[in-house]
Amino acid sequence: MAITRALPFMLTPLELRLVRTGVLASFAGIAMYLAYALFPIPDVLNTAFFLLMGPSLVIAFAGIFPFLNKPTPTVSALLGTLFGVLAGATRFMFATVQLNNLEYIRGHIQSAESPAAQDAWRDILAGVFTVQNGMNWVSDFFVDGAAFLFAIVMWRHPGFGRLFSLLSLVTIGPHFVMKAITFPRPPAEAGFFDAGPLVGVWFLVITIQIARHLVSSRHRAAASGERP
Repeated sequence: MAITRALPFMLTPLELRLVRTGVLASFAGIAMYLAYALFPIPDVLNTAFFLLMGPSLVIAFAGIFPFLNKPTPTVSALLGTLFGVLAGATRFMFATVQLNNLEYIRGHIQSAESPAAQDAWRDILAGVFTVQNGMNWVSDFFVDGAAFLFAIVMWRHPGFGRLFSLLSLVTIGPHFVMKAITFPRPPAEAGFFDAGPLVGVWFLVITIQIARHLVSSRHRAAASGERP
């Protein structure tokens, strides 16, 4: 049975399960980001969380699509979801390449027979990091684009509204502008601050809002005898 009373629009059972999966993946991705960015955790977990951030973004963006695409399907919701999925896939590629380069080149640095050879390998590592920075820039571009497109959707969306739309612009805007101004250098290397956490705050806020609607819908459905 579709959810009719609890949400401001109808979701089929399959859509509802997909949204729930997206919300869980979003919370998992945010938790992994906070864990490896802020806390001293074992290396194996640090590596796993760093890698799995990308796939969690793919699932999260694909999962919340049915919610954002209601009650009237929009091109902005579709393109925003596509941008978000590309951001997650590119993030996974960036993380994989970075960890692979670090493991391979650091091994050569440690086994180098002379200081000159070690310096040569360090120069190589600095060079390949420019490739990884480019991948990270692409991922950030897609996630910022997704946020801007979702801001358009949220303006008239019954589950969000203009406040969330404006919040998206305020939190994502600095990140996008600084990345564009300092390209190809990361903002932190060009005298700005890292606005990446603002993107995390934005995603956390919209995830909480969707989760709030889902929890409310479950309670109302239970109270009315409707199957959630």
